[in-house]
Amino acid sequence: MRPLDAKEQEALKAATAASYDAIGGVTRAADAIGVASSTLTKYASTGSEWVSSYIRLDLAVALDRRTSHPFFLDAMSRLVRNEPIAPATSLTPTAVLKLDGVLDDVVREVVRAIEDGRIDAAERAAVRSRIVAAQQDLARLFSMMGG
Repeated sequence: MRPLDAKEQEALKAATAASYDAIGGVTRAADAIGVASSTLTKYASTGSEWVSSYIRLDLAVALDRRTSHPFFLDAMSRLVRNEPIAPATSLTPTAVLKLDGVLDDVVREVVRAIEDGRIDAAERAAVRSRIVAAQQDLARLFSMMGG
């Protein structure tokens, strides 16, 4: 068995944090899948004592089914296909400005969608896509903050 390297570990932790955020936080995730929030918290934690603790596969599937995006499926698919994993961005002013741009993209997409007074299926999909990208970037920032 090949152990996960640091980038792969980070990718799984980021997917976990993004999934929790998408469902409304750790408490909501815990309620939705019937697991204690203290148990779920360690799965997203990058702290040294939890670095090798990952969410169980059945719980990951349950969360992917309940969120707007299959965070775990995407992360694990990239790992299985040996696709390059972007290195963790350092917390720099440039990185924060990039995040600002990603969040602005969400806002612009919502504005475009509501301009005509209704939101169709394609517009909903476009908004969800922008939200997913933002959640992944926010999950990385959350991890950098010791979450």
